[in-house]
Amino acid sequence: AMMASASAESVRAREARDETEKDENGHPEEHVAFLEKWNQGKTRGASACRCSFVCLGSSANVSRALLSATAKAAVYQSAGKIFGDARSAVPTLSAELVGHLVGDKGGLRDGTGSAGVLSDLHKHIEAWCESKKTWTGGLSESFGGAKAQSEAVDVLTKSLSKGEGWLVADRERTALELLLLYDKNQLAHCEETYETGEELLRHKCVCSFRPTQCENAGCVEVFSANVAGGHDAHCPHKMLPCPQGCGESVKRSGLPIHIETECARRPAECPFKNLGCDARCDAGTLERHVREETHAHLALVAASLRGIVYDAATRDAKTAALSLAVADVVGRIAGPVTRQMDGLELAAESAEKTALTAVAAAKKTEKEHDALFAGVAKAIANLEAESKAQKKAIAAVVVSVEKLTKCTKAHEDAVKAMAAAAAK
Repeated sequence: AMMASASAESVRAREARDETEKDENGHPEEHVAFLEKWNQGKTRGASACRCSFVCLGSSANVSRALLSATAKAAVYQSAGKIFGDARSAVPTLSAELVGHLVGDKGGLRDGTGSAGVLSDLHKHIEAWCESKKTWTGGLSESFGGAKAQSEAVDVLTKSLSKGEGWLVADRERTALELLLLYDKNQLAHCEETYETGEELLRHKCVCSFRPTQCENAGCVEVFSANVAGGHDAHCPHKMLPCPQGCGESVKRSGLPIHIETECARRPAECPFKNLGCDARCDAGTLERHVREETHAHLALVAASLRGIVYDAATRDAKTAALSLAVADVVGRIAGPVTRQMDGLELAAESAEKTALTAVAAAKKTEKEHDALFAGVAKAIANLEAESKAQKKAIAAVVVSVEKLTKCTKAHEDAVKAMAAAAAK
């Protein structure tokens, strides 16, 4: 329905021929039955003994290109339209794309163009896709709609890949026919012909485009034999020997985890490394190393303990010396303070005696009393001034003692911290 009538007939004829050949030649174990049919008189021309294998990768690439171009064209056509629905335009656009590629070179009428080589197919697909851009779509793209268009194309492509709007079987069959039409140089398919069915069967067993399933356990990929080496070089199910030489074979996909967490040859550190053991070992030999080097490790532990004891004794000696120095400083500070306090007490006693003398003298005469009282008041004022000065001196001494006490406590805390670190 998508191609012209002449092309459609060619498609149906090739499909029928391929199906017949697949039924007769597809299984080597049916070799005898296949040859019997030929020998019983099922006569066909020499061209009937023709290989029909196609590069599956190339056919898949063409199918993806058709899918991508149709999705882009549908989004381009619906861009800028209020009620534009890209999905509804897919059937019409896919038919138009196939008709364009069959007519070839600018969409000539069916039968009037001649297909180029396989590389031209992708160029024609891209050219057709570009021709579907509208001025409204270009305007929308210019004003920041490029990202929205790209996202819409991705969404539609995912939908079409599931067969919505263009059946997967129809698209793959169309891709196969287009590949055969354009592949003039037979770079992606085989059309070798033979005189007999036996010759054809032998060829199909070695044809570079024969379908091949990956031999790695767990992989279900099917590809043409000509790309088997490339697939095998990247197959995640390929069993590979451990590059670290542990002797195990691991799937390519699980090799990083094996090397990091499972391999017996992965690097490992001796648990006594911090104490001085510099032996190099791996995960597989670590337990044996620890077992065989027990005496050496105990010697390292003993040496470490001796060092800790020596450091503790040294710190104790330093602490004792510091305590003596603090006591000496405290003694030097406390002496002047005591002397100043004694002087203050003597002054107070003297003032008291003076006051008593003044009171006794005041009893003699009122004038003498007044004069004596004035003298006493003056003496008291002087005493208060001296007392304030002495209090300031005492406060300064007390501040110095407090600072020295804080320094002593900080030093003791540091000594305790060093002792705790050494114990660890």
